[in-house]
Amino acid sequence: MKPVRTVEEAKKLIESFSGRAEEFELPIADELQDSVGIHMAIITDYILGKGWEPNGFNQKAGFRVYRYKVLE
Repeated sequence: MKPVRTVEEAKKLIESFSGRAEEFELPIADELQDSVGIHMAIITDYILGKGWEPNGFNQKAGFRVYRYKVLE
């Protein structure tokens, strides 16, 4: 699994995914985790626009893998 390093890369992965929200995993490089949280706010806003919401993450060496579910 290759972590994404830009917001644009994340948006492209989200756009190209055609399965269920619960099947989608988004690997985000640690360097994209800025101290203010603006990058993840932009990505999360994009996710919410798909009708999904965050459902936790797993920390890996150098990146986090975010999971999602259908917005309740």
